[in-house]
Amino acid sequence: MTQHFNKVLRSTGYLNSRGKPVKGLVRPQDRFAYQLRPIFQNDRLGLNADAVFTSHRSPTAIFKDAGKCEPTSEEVVAWHEAAWNVGVAPLLWLITPTEVRLYNCYEPHRGEGPVESEPLAKFDHRSESELMRLDEICGRLATETGAFWKSDIGQRIDRRFRVDRVLLDELVALEDCLTRLPSRLRSPFNGADEARISRDFAQRLIGRCIFTWYLFDRGYLGPTSRGAIRGNLEDQFSSRERAFELFAWLRETFNGDLFPMDQPTAERSRLSDAHLELIRDFIRGTSLVPGAGGQRRLFRFKFSAIPVDLVSSIYQQFSRSSSSAAPSQGLHYTPVELVHLVLDPVFEGLPPSAKVIDPTCGSGAFLVEAFRRLVWKSSGKQPPSRSQIRKVLYGQLYGIDINPAAIGVAAFSLYLAALELDEEPIKKLSDLRFERLIDRTLFVGDALSRPLPDPVEDVEFDAVVGNPPWTFAKGYVTKDDVSGSLPRRSPDQRFLAVSMRLAGANGKIGMVLKATPFFSRDAAWAKSRAALLAKLAPVALVNLSMLRKEGLFPDAVSPAILLFSRCVLMPTKDQMLIGSVAWTPDFHRTGVFALGPAELKGASTARILKHPPLLKAAAFGTPRDAWLIERLENECPTLEDLLKAVGVDAEQGRGQGFQVQGGDINVPPEEYYQLKIVGADAFQAFRADARLFEKFEYDNLHRPRSLSKFVGPLLLCAKAASTNAAERGRYTAAVVEKSVLYSKILYGISFAGLDRRYMYALSAVLNSSATAFQLAFGGAAWGLERPTVEPHELLNLRVPDLCKASSSKLNAVLTAEKAAAAGVKGALHKMDEAVCELFDLDEDERSLLRESVSRAKHLIFEGHRERYELVWPPSVADIVEYARLVTSGVDRYLRARGRRHMVSYVNTSELDRARVFGCGARLIAVGFSMKPGAPTDAPDFHVQDEPLLSRIEHLVEEQLPGDAPPYLSERRQLRVYDGENLFILKPAEKRYWSRTAALNDTDAIMADHWLSRSADAFAS
Repeated sequence: MTQHFNKVLRSTGYLNSRGKPVKGLVRPQDRFAYQLRPIFQNDRLGLNADAVFTSHRSPTAIFKDAGKCEPTSEEVVAWHEAAWNVGVAPLLWLITPTEVRLYNCYEPHRGEGPVESEPLAKFDHRSESELMRLDEICGRLATETGAFWKSDIGQRIDRRFRVDRVLLDELVALEDCLTRLPSRLRSPFNGADEARISRDFAQRLIGRCIFTWYLFDRGYLGPTSRGAIRGNLEDQFSSRERAFELFAWLRETFNGDLFPMDQPTAERSRLSDAHLELIRDFIRGTSLVPGAGGQRRLFRFKFSAIPVDLVSSIYQQFSRSSSSAAPSQGLHYTPVELVHLVLDPVFEGLPPSAKVIDPTCGSGAFLVEAFRRLVWKSSGKQPPSRSQIRKVLYGQLYGIDINPAAIGVAAFSLYLAALELDEEPIKKLSDLRFERLIDRTLFVGDALSRPLPDPVEDVEFDAVVGNPPWTFAKGYVTKDDVSGSLPRRSPDQRFLAVSMRLAGANGKIGMVLKATPFFSRDAAWAKSRAALLAKLAPVALVNLSMLRKEGLFPDAVSPAILLFSRCVLMPTKDQMLIGSVAWTPDFHRTGVFALGPAELKGASTARILKHPPLLKAAAFGTPRDAWLIERLENECPTLEDLLKAVGVDAEQGRGQGFQVQGGDINVPPEEYYQLKIVGADAFQAFRADARLFEKFEYDNLHRPRSLSKFVGPLLLCAKAASTNAAERGRYTAAVVEKSVLYSKILYGISFAGLDRRYMYALSAVLNSSATAFQLAFGGAAWGLERPTVEPHELLNLRVPDLCKASSSKLNAVLTAEKAAAAGVKGALHKMDEAVCELFDLDEDERSLLRESVSRAKHLIFEGHRERYELVWPPSVADIVEYARLVTSGVDRYLRARGRRHMVSYVNTSELDRARVFGCGARLIAVGFSMKPGAPTDAPDFHVQDEPLLSRIEHLVEEQLPGDAPPYLSERRQLRVYDGENLFILKPAEKRYWSRTAALNDTDAIMADHWLSRSADAFAS
């Protein structure tokens, strides 16, 4: 490598000050470089990169040293094309003798001819200021913290144009074109049957083409090949005779596993010259995507470079052998990034001899990546031998799927992976011969039925992984033959029960499941959840719900959760690990999961089982949120208990409103026609608007309700988050003084003949920030799928014990509620404070509630308009308040000794710019120091001119690797210690610098035992 290459990497933090590679930088000569062989050593591809930086175990940047001479345009195009085909890193750094050029590896060159594509940016590395700008935008620190993706350069990278997405688009177009072609000879079928058979044939034809293409690109086949394989790839499809010679050779070599010719005569009558012409167009690089105009792509697909797990993404096409099977069987595509996220914890500490099964394997996405990892484990420091690869393939990987076409793709993907891993030369075509996988380790069947295939029943697996269907549908067993304790409408939970049996007493589990059952407060779910958590301990749950509308699954928007069981890095059996992947505005472009150590929290399993809302608090909130939820659960009555105490009859005095549509037809009582209806428009916070009440004009109802439920005065409660709330993010309840009707969208409580003060007090409580907090961080639905509040959840809300409240506190709440109902400025805040008095909350707990409405809003309303507020740069006032709260929180512990206090300081110029790195990536640092002298009443806060970020650069270089496992390496939040100084470094986003964040960071500082490091901090 040239001197200027090393200079650039050292200046951007990828080499340390001693010139040694930092953690994550891989070079061709390094121990595990063979795992990135297509990037480093592939003469056919021609990239031959000089270094790769990996974060989250995924490459983020490829570094290419152009040498001592300026590269030609042809060389640059070839390198860029190769990097795009590899498809695993967003950036190619091309370092020439004079400059650094950054190329987008997620988008092909769209020009014509061998003309060098325009780089994303250029930096003159002979200029120190240019090198500093490069470092600020996409150096190691910006990459590790995720700040790079907020830069102008990062925002121009979009995985929609990555090689797997382009390949998938071309395959969809090719499949559609082939399917529309008529059979060469007249088909005996018509209509839907003909369409299904034509699509099946198209899929088999495409699969054979891709696999043969891969063999050619890897050099296993070529012009010198003998027998059925002669000439180049296009020659194999030059005529019907040549094509069927190829198909016969594939059948013989791969034991009929690969898109088999089950009916050779039928295929011969169907294959026409038009079919072959389309296949040749695909091979030549002619785009068949509608709107492309049949133009040639400048960047051609190179299957020697495209990772097999990306090739496996054709699952969405090949799994639906009848063009509609995937929707009917609840199937959904698993992105490659999610496969890695699931397997990382499972494979930590897994032995090389481990047996792995996916009971709903689909195209084999999980099995392919598990195959790679097992081979790498068994080979250690050396490249794997062919015998090692085949041993793992034939004896350690098992899959089941109900879809025969999916099993065929799984076999196809595993064969490709075996060839990809194999570095031994192919001396003869028989070296390509594999033993059959289907009916040996891959099985067509329903994993919910018993018994499973004998080879599966006979094995106790070391790991069970997968992404099972989330909805029951065609083909799967629906009878309760797996676990009687599981609710019926939950196939993924039933697959989890099967996985538990397959894993035995010691096997690990890593699965993608639907999130809602884990947060449900339904009694059946609670019982099932308790049994699962006890049996699977220790358990980790990673919530993905915040990404459900960000393209996590291209074909599904249900909330997802990752479940891990018995993984090495878990807490002890009495502890759970719970966390959430944070929402980021760029996930749909990058596919990067914002998951680091700060996003994961430990929790007592016993506490979770005793108080189910704690699971929601731990997943969606912070430890402080969980503590407050637990305190409310322990100390406060439920709404149901309070209503009973004040005299509301459970049967006649409360309930849901009438239901219009349904199976039954009932005549409403005559009295209904004398009452008005509170509709959606009339239902307003605090007081329903009588001017908008509607007439009751229904002739029939599905479910009428007893008149006693409609007798006023009434407290009406919403069954969903309402846009008529007093503030976006709040729950809505309203008082109606007279008798009215209401439909099932409302839950009513009649206070007829009862003390009305309790009704108005509950109006204050339900419309307050305290209820928004409970529903956001303890409720079952907000933030998951629908912002609903079911009756059992409403009745389980914790409320102040109004019967024991003092007159002064109760009167204060009533006065504040009346002012809030009248729209008096500032009355909502005063009402919230009065409700906090009823709950007897301390100042820290009130700080949580003061931010709970805005935090709840981001869970209820999932649009970017709302959620962009999370990532908006904080103001100077936000940072000052954050520093004040952290300082006062630590001083509270120091005050008892009276010898030391904490000082905080910021650089206002950095805050004013929100620390804009180059083209937009932002980080902020706040400094803290221990000083002699007892704490004063006011926190010690200073503004200084010295830039904090430049001061801590050398500290970050040494401390960034830390102790986190490699799959949690992204550090969006850093605490950097230097003697008696502490620096907190986080993205310039409001959510990281809130009051809630300050309280939790204070706890984290105390947990770090930083104070004990400071001499005499606790000295007597």
